[in-house]
Amino acid sequence: MKACRGIGASLAEKEISIWEQEHRTLLEHIAPNEFDILHYGAIAELKKR
Repeated sequence: MKACRGIGASLAEKEISIWEQEHRTLLEHIAPNEFDILHYGAIAELKKR
């Protein structure tokens, strides 16, 4: 979440700390103690002609 939404790239360190705490609190309320995180990856190999 932090990386894919640009949180780390767009907020100051203090704001990131606040975001992390808010996110952790949210997860404590909506997520089970253990869960799987499904990932999707795509790779493109580009060649110059």
